[in-house]
Amino acid sequence: MSSKLRGIKDVLWGLALAGLVAAIFRLWYGLGVTTNLSDAFPWGLWKILNMIGGVALSTSGFTVGFLVYVLRLKRFEPFMKPAILIAFLGYGCSCLALLFDIGLPHRFWHPIFMWNINSFLFEVFWCVMLYFTVTAIELAPVLFERFRAKRIADALHHVAFVVVVIGISLSSLHHSSLGSLFLVTPQRLHPLWYTPWLPLLFITSAIGAGLMVVVLAKLAWARWYEPLSILGPNAGQQLPLIKVTNGATSAVFTRGPEGPEMPRIRALATIAAGVLGLYLVLKIADLFLHGGWAALMAGTWESWLYAGELLLSAVLPLVLMTLPWSRFSVAGVSTAAASAAAGLALNRLDVGILGYIRDAGSIYFPSLIEWAVGLGVVAAAGLTFLFMAENLPIFGPRPGAPGSRAGWFRLSYGSLSQLWHTVATDSLHRVTLIAVFVVPLAFVLMYPPYYFDSDPQATVRPAKGVDIERTSLFIDGDNGDVVTTFAHADHQHRLGDSASCVKCHHISMPGDQSTPCSRCHRLMNETYCIFDHEYHLSAVAEDKQLSGLYPTNFACAECHTPASPKTSASAKNCMECHKDDMFPAGRLAGDQQLLVANSYREAMHLTCVECHRDKAAEVERPHLADCRTCHPSLNPRPTEVTAVARFLSREQEMSP
Repeated sequence: MSSKLRGIKDVLWGLALAGLVAAIFRLWYGLGVTTNLSDAFPWGLWKILNMIGGVALSTSGFTVGFLVYVLRLKRFEPFMKPAILIAFLGYGCSCLALLFDIGLPHRFWHPIFMWNINSFLFEVFWCVMLYFTVTAIELAPVLFERFRAKRIADALHHVAFVVVVIGISLSSLHHSSLGSLFLVTPQRLHPLWYTPWLPLLFITSAIGAGLMVVVLAKLAWARWYEPLSILGPNAGQQLPLIKVTNGATSAVFTRGPEGPEMPRIRALATIAAGVLGLYLVLKIADLFLHGGWAALMAGTWESWLYAGELLLSAVLPLVLMTLPWSRFSVAGVSTAAASAAAGLALNRLDVGILGYIRDAGSIYFPSLIEWAVGLGVVAAAGLTFLFMAENLPIFGPRPGAPGSRAGWFRLSYGSLSQLWHTVATDSLHRVTLIAVFVVPLAFVLMYPPYYFDSDPQATVRPAKGVDIERTSLFIDGDNGDVVTTFAHADHQHRLGDSASCVKCHHISMPGDQSTPCSRCHRLMNETYCIFDHEYHLSAVAEDKQLSGLYPTNFACAECHTPASPKTSASAKNCMECHKDDMFPAGRLAGDQQLLVANSYREAMHLTCVECHRDKAAEVERPHLADCRTCHPSLNPRPTEVTAVARFLSREQEMSP
């Protein structure tokens, strides 16, 4: 094993171990504490990079299968096993990343039994799950051949064509559906990336870049394990060629012949470049037909990002595979393949995250835990790929990766240099040493309580009754030092008994008369959304007696304007349903909106301070609106010098 490959494995192990620590934090503390996701950016790094981008880069399984089994291009058969392995690992990583992305990972099985046939995500889930199963079946013969179960392997080879056709159908379906997911956000996604052609662009770019990923994997494997297969026996050397012209001899120098695998790799890369050329034509046509050209010429950062994405994903690979000097160069083909893969990943990030920044008015940047999990999943896939390729006939006969020469835990050391040499060359010892450093460092850097306050001070604490009849309430919203004792019964009596409740309890939960302030104003210093969408779906479906397998799917039309985006702007006024059941005394207390409640601190101060200011002149107490009236802890405390002076004065008075 070369030192460079050993270093690559060390990096992959470090990322995978850090990702494991981050994954434990994610499952233990939840999404809110460990991610920077929000309502504006509900789909973050895991979903876009691992799920959507990772799946797109793993399309090689069905594209190479189409070339070999449907078009009967047998020259590409050596690419079949690597392509299936890439697809298997890519879809497996996507499923794993999706497990961390959903709020309740233990309910990942729900779509299997709880069908929502009107959802694109439901179709994507089933296609990804079934295609992952198909890739496992396609990869199974390699495992059975390795363990000499020839009969089972032969049986699977006989049904390979049917399995591949099913895989092609499933992968084509869900790739177009992934593009269709973003069609529901026409007002949010930037015009450069929003287009009715998204499903077509998604499947086309995935086919071209997926083939390039196989090319890249084949080139990387050959460089690390079989360099002669692509470079030839005299790679880089100039060999003399005797040329006779009109009786005179002249020596012409040419490079040594390339390896036997390079023509096949070049042919597959050329096909991929052709598909990416079609993708480039579709993108340019889309700019003219759907009004994106003006946005591209606007000179915004989105337009530059779009141009860079197009350059990486299509223009550069197409140019490199067209020019002879780069097409017949290992470096040229490698650059074209890497550029196509990077361009596809950037395109998915643009469509899934960056294209929404302008509409959201805020910037999403993944947390350290998001980066660790996302890269950790990719690193784990890379390690699994290398392990399976080294121990199974994926690229050909197994190269026989070197292992531990003296076995596990049976090494003796005569000197420190011998110890270091053994640790540096033995795989198990290297991984253990990496874990010793990476795991504690990852724990310290990503431990959520270091960055987020685990004390529930941000969430308002409800007022407590000082006495059993709650005539006085102890208000300490944030568990801090600034508290107050509110004479609830006294205020109610002086302001008009039960008729005065509406002065403070201006709005209540449906059917209630005196909902506590903390029920709506839940955060101490930030606004809080009090609209429960899921509850309204169920309540409207029950109230309107909607029918169907999932009646809640038909409840949207009861509140939102049909054939319009489902936003608060298209929803009817809440007062049409709640004017009689959410307001004490049966009347509205001002112009109420029922979507967001202001912070608890603001609600308390606006209610109390304004009333105290009005009463200050009436009761001739000018300081009634001061903070110290309600918060005695804000009164100036006697200093230590004053306390000492009082003690000495008292001592003098008591002395004879």
